[in-house]
Amino acid sequence: MQIPTNTQLNDVMIKLEKERESAVELQERKHVDWDDNYLLYRNKVKTNRLTQRQAVNIPLMKETIKTLLSKIDDFLNVEWQEIGGDQQKELYYNEIWNQHLKDANLELIDVMDKKNVLLYGHSVRKLNIGKNGVETSVLDVYDILIDPLMNPWSIESARFIIHRNIFRSVRDIIVDERYSDEGKDKLKVWADSPEGITQSAGNEKEWKEKMERIKAMGVDNGDFPFYAGGDRIVNLTEHFAKIWDGKKFVKRVITYAENYIELSNEKLEDLIGVDFWPFIYWAEDPETNDIYPDSVADLVRTPNKVLNVWFSQLIENRTLKNFQMHWFLPGQNYQPQTYTPGPGVMLPAPPGEDINKVIKPVEVSGLDDTLTAIQTVISIVERGTGATAIEKGQGEQGQQTLGEVNILVGKAMERTIGMAKFYRLAWEEYAKKWSDLMHANAPKLIKLSKVNHKGQTFEKTLLKSEWISKIGYKPIVASSSEQEAESVKGLQKFIFILGQFPNNMALRKIAQKRMLETVDLTPEELRQVEESEKQAEKMMQSQQETVQPTEQPAMAQATSAQPDNNELMSMFNELNA
Repeated sequence: MQIPTNTQLNDVMIKLEKERESAVELQERKHVDWDDNYLLYRNKVKTNRLTQRQAVNIPLMKETIKTLLSKIDDFLNVEWQEIGGDQQKELYYNEIWNQHLKDANLELIDVMDKKNVLLYGHSVRKLNIGKNGVETSVLDVYDILIDPLMNPWSIESARFIIHRNIFRSVRDIIVDERYSDEGKDKLKVWADSPEGITQSAGNEKEWKEKMERIKAMGVDNGDFPFYAGGDRIVNLTEHFAKIWDGKKFVKRVITYAENYIELSNEKLEDLIGVDFWPFIYWAEDPETNDIYPDSVADLVRTPNKVLNVWFSQLIENRTLKNFQMHWFLPGQNYQPQTYTPGPGVMLPAPPGEDINKVIKPVEVSGLDDTLTAIQTVISIVERGTGATAIEKGQGEQGQQTLGEVNILVGKAMERTIGMAKFYRLAWEEYAKKWSDLMHANAPKLIKLSKVNHKGQTFEKTLLKSEWISKIGYKPIVASSSEQEAESVKGLQKFIFILGQFPNNMALRKIAQKRMLETVDLTPEELRQVEESEKQAEKMMQSQQETVQPTEQPAMAQATSAQPDNNELMSMFNELNA
């Protein structure tokens, strides 16, 4: 089956083909650099013409990436506020979000997201509607093609977004009800054609390479099926595009196989319930006119290659010195093919000949200055990326003043603070899109499950009416360290105010409630604590009503036994620790 020409394709597929070609052309200029960054990160060395016999890799790329990975920001926390002030719905919605964090394995996805940015300069996250609600994944940067004219600050400005290299078997596609019968029939013909057989073999090879790359990014590929049994492997593409309907441009999703077999064509809003692109794009150092900006790895790549060559030469130099090479004089009854260099090997001189005239050692010069040059290059990389020895947890060579150390730390902070800003904005966008998708595709029932610090399981089934909000929710995004700091500041203020109003029970109750919130109690546990407090107050009132005058000093003593402000602060610090 021959690939149809433009004259055989409909107008929509011709438009999609042109969009795909322009996006591929833009991205392919980065592939050589991306490949090198990835290989250096994986410690896979390409032997070059200068180091044919020795090839080593200095793990500068991996050390730099891992150092900055831990410095961008810790895993962000999202707290939801119901705009109308409904605290009960707010409580449930936060639990739904926490359940999503666990089910979607967002902490692992977060690491992959950051790693993509550091290695390739950007990352793209995709949201899908699955059986269990909203699902998310970090896409392989090679698989996502973006409109070259997109504003890097807003993915909604993209005219099209293409998710390619979605490998599935023919059997999977045939039983998928989302695809048209006409498209499935064309796919069957393609699969049995010489072109289909050849292309499927290539798809399988690309699929394995893709799985290896994903695994290297920190994801076990055991969840990805291996297509066996002779079934054809098909390369699917999901093309998100704005299509003119005669009145306006409408966002649609066209799914096609092998670039031209159309399987489905649906309006985006009908498919996922919203009219925005279900993608999150962010970059560590975005460029106004380039959606593929340079990465930290781009700064490290060339110096790392230089270090690899120099260090390989050092090893080669030492090898030659240890094994030693010799010159020989032709025509002196000496057969060079019998000469095998090796440590401690003794070679007999030809009879009657002066050994100094026949065999002469080759002097190999040293490379003592190379080590100094290597350290210089490493220092340049460290200062350029912010991943200094101090940030790596290593000591700098030589004695340094406190001011010098502060400068190095400051340079590291400059870069990581910039990264953290864009990282946080990406999380805010993700949270908003997740919330809109949840409301548009609200399941009838949501099962919540949470295990507390005692190993007890909290379970509850929520109805749609218990959590869905007509007004909406607002996400408050902050790092865990920021939240902890704010909690400490807030309670310190409460303790101070309590010192001014020691007998104000309302303030004391508020402070105690804040302390309880910091230890991450489940809604059921928090309710039990509040009920216990209410019962204790009732008992106290009952005792006060029946107490005799002679017993009043004892009651006063019991009241004074309540924890003072210093004790409250001490309790909070212990809980926080």
